Amino acid sequence: MEVLHLSIDFLIGNINDQQALRLSHKYGFQNPDDFLLATRTISKYYRNCFTDSVEAGAADKLSFLSQELRPLVPLVLAARQDAVEYALGRSEYLRSNMKCVVSFDWDTRLILGDSSYRSNVRQVVTVKLHCRSNAKDENLLFEMNLDQLKAFIEVLEKSLKSDKAIK
Repeated sequence: MEVLHLSIDFLIGNINDQQALRLSHKYGFQNPDDFLLATRTISKYYRNCFTDSVEAGAADKLSFLSQELRPLVPLVLAARQDAVEYALGRSEYLRSNMKCVVSFDWDTRLILGDSSYRSNVRQVVTVKLHCRSNAKDENLLFEMNLDQLKAFIEVLEKSLKSDKAIK
């Protein structure tokens, strides 16, 4: 059953080919390439199930699974459906050449003066968004005061509420 979960991890990008090859002996495969092929085949079956493009005879491609393991394939997919939906949706979004925020950093600074004013005391927040589109990474940097930060947070909250309303 762990192999089925591992195939979902492979599908959603939690493990790569090299990590899968290293795990082959743990699951009783003597040939790491056979294990990688099995993992890819199960992952492809899961992807096809999710995208509703399951071909006739697609279940025959899983004939290498034991009789005890075959009925567990749809159960594992149902248990991990949220993770698969999220990963495949994100993958489609990234293919559309739109920027997707992967992570962010922020910091605050208290500025006690600058060259124009001696006692120009102000607080500044810096937000750095790490974005990805296709295979290209990009960083967006915003520097704002407290009022601008509040407006930014309000816009983000509204977009989250509208996104939940759509779902």
